[in-house]
Amino acid sequence: MEIRLVDVLSAATRELVESLEADACGISRVIGDMLILVTEHTSDGSTLQLGQGYLVSDFPETAVVLRTREARALAVGDPSADAAEEALLRDLGYGALLMLPLVFEGETWGLVEVYRSEARPFATDEMRRGAELLAACLG
Repeated sequence: MEIRLVDVLSAATRELVESLEADACGISRVIGDMLILVTEHTSDGSTLQLGQGYLVSDFPETAVVLRTREARALAVGDPSADAAEEALLRDLGYGALLMLPLVFEGETWGLVEVYRSEARPFATDEMRRGAELLAACLG
């Protein structure tokens, strides 16, 4: 039986939503400066797709996650939150975001975004647990 990467990533989105008491998770592929949504899971069956890809350069916090390969979290109303990231969170109807780099075979392959409806920030231990769950899913 062949295991497809998209199936593994889809399972990871569900696991992250359940384990981190979140409401949605999306995984995007990085292609140059573009992020393209590959798979998603939402607890209410809605979509994270607003009809287009996103330019990494438009979202400074996202760019930092991809460059440093370190998780970052932000919440609506946090004075230190990047305005572009916060605006997108509001557009999607969420209050908090955890971003994790997806590193596959030594390369930064994509971005994992975990969302909460409420503006309750992801704690440091949740960031660590999210990274561990992602690594376990990728085996």
